[in-house]
Amino acid sequence: MPKVKFVPLNREVEIKNGETLFKAARVNGVPIGSSCRGDCVCGWCKVEVVAGIENLSQPGDCEKKLMKTRDYGKSERVACSARVFGDVSITTGYW
Repeated sequence: MPKVKFVPLNREVEIKNGETLFKAARVNGVPIGSSCRGDCVCGWCKVEVVAGIENLSQPGDCEKKLMKTRDYGKSERVACSARVFGDVSITTGYW
């Protein structure tokens, strides 16, 4: 099972393969920004991938649109859309 490390919080959790970063945070009590509750509408759940970006799903159409309109950097992803398939470390300005 993949692990997600929330870098500034120094927390690491094991999650189900294919789970989103957003769900991994919420289920494990890690606060994450959102006004749409994970429906890929607001983009407030932006995270920066510190390590393991290759272990995330490729951005879908919804995520690509948000990444463009919200001016995401190359290492930033929409947490409610990014699915985890291997170990990853993330951070966000929310913490």
